[in-house]
Amino acid sequence: MAAPELKEVRIGIIGPSWWVDYWHLPALLRHPRARITGVAGAKDRPPHEVATKFGESVRYFTRASSMLDETHPVGVVVCTPNDLHFPSTMEALERGIHVICEKPLALNAEQAKTMTRAAEEAGLIGMTNFPYRANPCVNAFRRLLAEGAIGDMVHITGEYHGGFGLRGWPGWRGLRERSGAGILGDLGSHLIDLTRYVTGLEFDAVTASLLTLNRKPDGAPARVPTSSPEAGERNDDSCAFIAALSNGSQAILHTSWLAHQGAYHQHQRLEAYGTGGRIEFLATHKGSYLRRMPIGVTEWDTLELEGVTDPSAGLADEDLFRPGRHDSTSTTWRFVEAIANGDRSASPTFADGWRAQQVIDAVVAAGEQRRWVEVDRTGR
Repeated sequence: MAAPELKEVRIGIIGPSWWVDYWHLPALLRHPRARITGVAGAKDRPPHEVATKFGESVRYFTRASSMLDETHPVGVVVCTPNDLHFPSTMEALERGIHVICEKPLALNAEQAKTMTRAAEEAGLIGMTNFPYRANPCVNAFRRLLAEGAIGDMVHITGEYHGGFGLRGWPGWRGLRERSGAGILGDLGSHLIDLTRYVTGLEFDAVTASLLTLNRKPDGAPARVPTSSPEAGERNDDSCAFIAALSNGSQAILHTSWLAHQGAYHQHQRLEAYGTGGRIEFLATHKGSYLRRMPIGVTEWDTLELEGVTDPSAGLADEDLFRPGRHDSTSTTWRFVEAIANGDRSASPTFADGWRAQQVIDAVVAAGEQRRWVEVDRTGR
């Protein structure tokens, strides 16, 4: 018997970061059935700030467990530093609360597996926030590959770059103890998920190079392998890896926060090559495009897609890079819908986050060991 629809979906937030303000909050405030009941953060916030940002009746806590116990949410947004994803999520799941958690899902694949299994065994919704799946170009890319638009895919190349690491220390993301992996976990997790999503393939094995940019006493850069003792507790600032995919094809992927972007701010690019042609996807803060070039054709054909702004339009805005946060394609909006309707199939799932974490773990190991490493997909 199907569970009755909920007229009101009570939501808690753990980790009221800038990303909550940008991505999750717009959907929660606009959704007609969502109501934020409590927020938990590491530092106290003035009551007027909490009321203004989250709502007059919202209670604020400095302990997540107190927020969960006293405000009784049915769903929770976890948007903390990476080392708190696992304990925060498990606290919610143990109380029978649905969770949408930021990426990377955990510090390692073992934690991600535990989270995934706990949600599944309890019959709870567990979503990993990979918002870039909502880009119309990404979904058209996925459809074209499935339809055989480029024949049999031979290899795929991709990059997700930002230049913010050039401006200085990347905060907790730059420390292994807090983030697990640096740029690989931060932007690389999206790149891994996009590759899995558009191709429908899994990662079988990887070999990798991870770089940390340390500063010498004289201010000069010291480029060292992240596994080097010279890197200390610093995480990877740049990561390049080659992968063997489950159909025998290749992937060559690179992610960095040391790549100057100018007006792009950040950019993602995926290009698939097959026996029948090629397809390229680009997303930046100036817009996105998807174009293809079949065998026998010498010019690109750019697809006209609803909800997409071409980078040549001369605009620049975060929403051009992340279309969907204001509509029903938003992961957060769909999380609320899934809770309200009792839909346990909402994606990206915790299992998707676990899959990405398996690849991250293998890439880190490959960088340390300087060899090919199998991606451990046991248990799934």
